[in-house]
Amino acid sequence: MPSIEDDIDEDTGFDFNSSAFTPGQGSLNVPDYRGETSVNVEHRTSEGKQGASGQLPPHRNACAICRKRKLKCDGAAPECGRCKRLGHECVYVESRRKSGPKRGYVKGLESRLAQVEGLLKEKEGMSFGSIPGAGTNTSALPNFDPLQESYSQPLEYGDTYLRNSLFLPDLTENVHFDMDQVFKSENLESVTGKGKGNGNDGSSWALSELGVQEPLPPQDIVDELTQLYFEKIHPSNDMIHQYRFMASLSLSSSARPSIALRYSMWTLAAGISPSHKHLSPLFYLRTRKYAEADEAGSRAKYVNIRHAQTWILIGTYEYKMLMFPKSWLSIGKAVRLCQMLGLHRLDGRGLGHRQALEAPGDVTEKEERRRTFWMAFGMDRYAAVSTGWPVIVDERDILTFLPSSESAFETGEEEPGIFLQDAMQPLQATSLSSFAGVVVVCSLIGRIFEHLSRPNPLDLDSDPNSDFWRSHRKIENVLLNMVLHLPAHLRLPTGASTSNTIFLNMTLQSATICLHQAAIAKAEKVPAGCGYESVVEESKTRCAAAAHEIASIMKRIAHFDLSTLHPYIPFPLYLSARIFAQMAKANPQDDNANSLVRFLLSALVAMKEVNPLVESYLAQLDMEDLGLSALQENVRMFGLERSVVSLVSSDYPSLSTFTVEGR
Repeated sequence: MPSIEDDIDEDTGFDFNSSAFTPGQGSLNVPDYRGETSVNVEHRTSEGKQGASGQLPPHRNACAICRKRKLKCDGAAPECGRCKRLGHECVYVESRRKSGPKRGYVKGLESRLAQVEGLLKEKEGMSFGSIPGAGTNTSALPNFDPLQESYSQPLEYGDTYLRNSLFLPDLTENVHFDMDQVFKSENLESVTGKGKGNGNDGSSWALSELGVQEPLPPQDIVDELTQLYFEKIHPSNDMIHQYRFMASLSLSSSARPSIALRYSMWTLAAGISPSHKHLSPLFYLRTRKYAEADEAGSRAKYVNIRHAQTWILIGTYEYKMLMFPKSWLSIGKAVRLCQMLGLHRLDGRGLGHRQALEAPGDVTEKEERRRTFWMAFGMDRYAAVSTGWPVIVDERDILTFLPSSESAFETGEEEPGIFLQDAMQPLQATSLSSFAGVVVVCSLIGRIFEHLSRPNPLDLDSDPNSDFWRSHRKIENVLLNMVLHLPAHLRLPTGASTSNTIFLNMTLQSATICLHQAAIAKAEKVPAGCGYESVVEESKTRCAAAAHEIASIMKRIAHFDLSTLHPYIPFPLYLSARIFAQMAKANPQDDNANSLVRFLLSALVAMKEVNPLVESYLAQLDMEDLGLSALQENVRMFGLERSVVSLVSSDYPSLSTFTVEGR
């Protein structure tokens, strides 16, 4: 009877044509060695190998073809019988590849298992209430001060999140941490995999594949925040294609959106969610950590459109949280990334221009690139307005079409493109989308900012042909054309359902206020008798009309969910309130002006819960200086403290200080 060793090649495996395998029996004819000692087994085995001659058979090495196919090889030279019969090239490889685990791999697994076993024994007698940060006492939570530059305090949250996630003891910007401290402060359910799912299996291999240093939030929180982002944040930051983004989440880890981008979306969504608002500062720190890690990593992680989108969202959050210097730097990164990727020249080429990205695969991908650039452009204008520091993008360098309509972006349809310079013309203004209209008014705000911040020292205040007055008339003509030739879908109340349309109409009026407040301040410096009295009166009339229009729009949308409005909506409301406050100061008997200031102040106070940026404008209003005691009592009734905001002051001059105070 043949032995097992005769029918199993020591390198290749079974030969099902062998007599040792009998079809239908489902087993090998193996001698029964039960009850024998190991010595007897070895003796009988060696006898079977020696055969009748009493000598061991020569060692045979299987050829490469038979070894690859797991077949028995007769070892004949120069070619085995199987290769000779099938016409294959028979090659014998003398060197053998070592199989089995790598050196030290098993010992590493054993040490890690021993560590987990030790932790299990230590935690057996520990109740969940003794885990740091697991209590439900909300008074123990750290207060997040957006004006505080240091985040040295460890962030601890309630038991809902701790049951599903690992927490670092100190989630500062330092990405190096002590794993022993992590194991001491974590929930053991996350280590053993007994807890509820949180988007990964909790193992170090899954974390390494995702590129994160701690497990993601629980899946139900991730789903809720992602949906909240696309419902309330996305309409005013419409640069990510929603359906493609959601579909990419089911791809492999290398093809998914970066973890920094996802955390930036969750950060903004958590900031307007009453139940998850306490997670917003933690997510913000993680967003910056992973964004900076990508920047320090390979070029593929840094030079891509997702990284630019991440820094745009980071800058938006920092702007809302009154971190104006950080926001200005973050937006600067986003703008430079867009320029490095060539997003400002997607539809034209300059001399010696090089394209850093591959050609877009389709219309939707190209439109997403356009929208990413224009989002960075608008943020660049508002970051400059908020800080008084220069803008980065020069409009003369832009050769990218304005964003198409939202429906065309979602369905992948191609629409005729319009350049920014052409959109300033009356005939072209009728074909603008809501996003394109917002870009145009952001451009006008930027031009007014440059108009005020770059005076010509040789200009005479009384010269109507000076650079100041020529620039004033040019911008005013563009504003008038925009207001007169807006298409029906961008006018209110027809387009009141979109946040961009509301913001567009309010910003057009706020640009008018900014322009004419500067004209008033300039004309009042001219000596009497030079004919500028009419300019002052006309500009005051234009400012009052614009302020009334802003108040009217706010009354029309007072029932809206304030968290869905554009994050820069407080700026027009602030300017309108200043105009009515000045009118009430000039005429204390003007009940209409007083009531409108109260209404706008109430709107700002209500908006403060979802947009902390409002606090800066409430501080700037400085009601006591305007002599409106009733309004000051209104401020105190709502429990506002002017001391909570100190950034937008003389150290950080804004567009409002230039326009209203005439600096």
